[in-house]
Amino acid sequence: MKKLIGVLAIAGLSVALVGCGNQNTQSSSNTTKTNSEASSNQNTTTTNNTSSSESHHDSSLWNNQKNEQLASFMQKWGPTMHQSYEQYDGQNELKVSTGITYPDGLSKELVEGQSGLIGWAPSGKGDYEYNVVAIYNHDGTEPPLPNRITYFFAFHNGKPVVLVDQSNNGDPDCHPTTNTDLESNFERIANQ
Repeated sequence: MKKLIGVLAIAGLSVALVGCGNQNTQSSSNTTKTNSEASSNQNTTTTNNTSSSESHHDSSLWNNQKNEQLASFMQKWGPTMHQSYEQYDGQNELKVSTGITYPDGLSKELVEGQSGLIGWAPSGKGDYEYNVVAIYNHDGTEPPLPNRITYFFAFHNGKPVVLVDQSNNGDPDCHPTTNTDLESNFERIANQ
């Protein structure tokens, strides 16, 4: 009798475990299906919201439209600082009063004392720690001369950052700007 009760208990336990296993499998299948549907819905939404011309720029962080918005902002912002800025146009070198020309000069540019971290990458994605998408320069006219303020609008680990170089002798060395207005507007434009 004890053997029969033991066999029945084991059989009952086996049936219960098989039933639970099937529920977990079914629940797991439902979760996978739900996740797939959500992912599919997100892809459909993304596809529906993306025009064919924008899909070409999906992989880049920066494009011509954003570049034009930055140029418009800099035209308005410069005078508020009593400065005028010249933009590197992507073709003709930008020469600053210290004799450096950009973008080639980026190869000599230090970032907070470290070399080899910055370079020109018009899409925002490149092989550098700081991938520069725009360069703006103001050459000062007040002594001591030469003096300049050069801004590098860049992406660092995929995030927008503005670096500034005001060095007038020795190695060019830039650092993140402390101008929150400039930084927040670049971030706003970059994230559109």
